[in-house]
Amino acid sequence: MKTINYITNLNVDQFSGGWSAMNHHIYLQLKKYFDINLIQNVDPSYSFIQKVQSKIFRSINLRGSFPAFTNKRLAKIGKIVTAECRPADLNFFHGCTPWVAIQSSIPYAVYLDAPFASYIDIYHKRSSYNKKQINHIIQRETTFLGKAMAVFFSSQWALNETKVQYGLAGDNFYVVGLGGGFDPTLPNQSKDTDRYFLFVSHDFYGKGGEIVLKAFSELRKDYPALSLKIVGQKPPVKFLDYPGVEYLGLFDKTKKDEAARLLEVFQKAWCVLLPTSKDITPLVLIEAGFAGCPAIAANSFGIPEIVKDKQTGILIDKDKMEKLLYDSMSLLCSDHLLRDQLGERARKHMMENYTWDNTGERVFQILSAIN
Repeated sequence: MKTINYITNLNVDQFSGGWSAMNHHIYLQLKKYFDINLIQNVDPSYSFIQKVQSKIFRSINLRGSFPAFTNKRLAKIGKIVTAECRPADLNFFHGCTPWVAIQSSIPYAVYLDAPFASYIDIYHKRSSYNKKQINHIIQRETTFLGKAMAVFFSSQWALNETKVQYGLAGDNFYVVGLGGGFDPTLPNQSKDTDRYFLFVSHDFYGKGGEIVLKAFSELRKDYPALSLKIVGQKPPVKFLDYPGVEYLGLFDKTKKDEAARLLEVFQKAWCVLLPTSKDITPLVLIEAGFAGCPAIAANSFGIPEIVKDKQTGILIDKDKMEKLLYDSMSLLCSDHLLRDQLGERARKHMMENYTWDNTGERVFQILSAIN
């Protein structure tokens, strides 16, 4: 196998975190092993009216829809991709749902962090959307994934979810993991200069921002010098008024100076906090680990594969999230040696298990063995 059509609805050169970063790095890894025909920005417009209508329907307890995944738009995507594909040994799709109408004339592979069914259950309320459309999309994804030569997952959790949700045997499923965006060979920095916890998110409420602020405000009563720094989406003003809270803004990791500043924020932090209720395999935990920053994170989704409880960080169950977060933060404030040990082990764990080079090598070896 020598040539690949790499197909994505994003731009491989524009990334921040999460899905766009996965797209960027998977593409770069494949370029190391194959000749690539890049088919990117496959994102035809869809009805703004339908989008607004869906939102209105949901606001009055009627079922909305997904205009991005209508049969008409999916067929249009298929025509665009088919026209841009060149003779190749493999079509490689970043993600799944946008491509389900494509009848690939050659073998194809997929990189996936979670299927549509899991995405709906995590980020939306399934009962708020058209049941017929959801079932239709899931049926098409089932066929698409089942016929793939290989489906590569970022986590074992996502692989298991897909098998259960779609009733697939998963004989063509493989876990290849993911990586972080920082150079793992960079030296770590001392934690003695600052005393702050860190919250990084593009979804303040979904990632547990309110829980973080409440736990932090209680903890600060015992540790008045403690501070919390926030990166990403700007929190509501009422939270920015909390004593000790500092909003650092957004960082563009495609710019070297901003990426370096973000790395320093991670390196100096005592711990990154992620009591999330909406997640899959959060890259922020890997990037924090590379910087020697342990995590206190939800014991859900693919997180327990990234954070090893009491070894590289602390996992907290959703039933008592706020109390457990407070207790864990308090523990690290009182036991600096434990915090440093968790950070050192987190860095070692990420360097050994969560690099994009590792992921790229796994994908290449699997494709070579299948071919």
